[in-house]
Amino acid sequence: MNKLPILVKIELEKVFHKRSAIGIALAIFAIQIGAAFFEHSARLANDDLGTGFQVAIFSLKICLQLLALIVLAYSSMTLSEEIASGTAKNILVRDVKRRNFILGKFIALVCLSTGLVVFYHFISLALGHFFGGLVAIKEGDYLLFSASELSTAFFGGMALTVIAMIALIAFGCFISILIKGSGGAVATAIVIYFFMQILSQMNLFQKYLFTKYLFLPIDNMAKLVEGIYVDWARYAGWTIGVSTGSVFVFLMLSIIIFNKRDVWH
Repeated sequence: MNKLPILVKIELEKVFHKRSAIGIALAIFAIQIGAAFFEHSARLANDDLGTGFQVAIFSLKICLQLLALIVLAYSSMTLSEEIASGTAKNILVRDVKRRNFILGKFIALVCLSTGLVVFYHFISLALGHFFGGLVAIKEGDYLLFSASELSTAFFGGMALTVIAMIALIAFGCFISILIKGSGGAVATAIVIYFFMQILSQMNLFQKYLFTKYLFLPIDNMAKLVEGIYVDWARYAGWTIGVSTGSVFVFLMLSIIIFNKRDVWH
């Protein structure tokens, strides 16, 4: 019998039973609303009403930056915590394959993060509709981008963000296998993450690091709602390629290392 679906279900139930996880998700939601109010108020003060798309993008970017840190922290501690506590040993003695142990947690985190990314994107649209309306971008009487074009780009960016977030989860799972103890794993993952963010701003490395593509879709949308053309096709190809490659490498390394690790002592 394939136990992977059961493991995924168990992991999802664990998260839903954690009040802290639900509280964090609601806190990010509240911050997103506050960011939308702030952006709208700032534009009112400067007599620059803009459009609801601009408010939506501003609030969403803050939201995604916080979500990325939370997802990284949670993915980097989920395996290390169970290995350190002995829970992993109790699961593996039930004839659960080690790769399924990792994949179960990974898939559950992917499902949760995807749901949150989609949720926050739709909330940003609702906030944008409330604060100014989701209307076209014009320069005088000249139409730069229609509302339908902006919406299509917005949802395309959402899909690319999900793909890049999956790479972040795979990276977190890899760190959780390398580092013993959840505290050390989270700290290590965050330090490396920020270091990779710095490297992703350098021409020599930026194309090949998945961290560059985490917020690239929202940055491109920010340009678009200001009337600046963006070549989405070129960015989409690199986002999908680098993120998919990163997922494969991190998961394979995680499985190889975990298969050789002694969890019985």
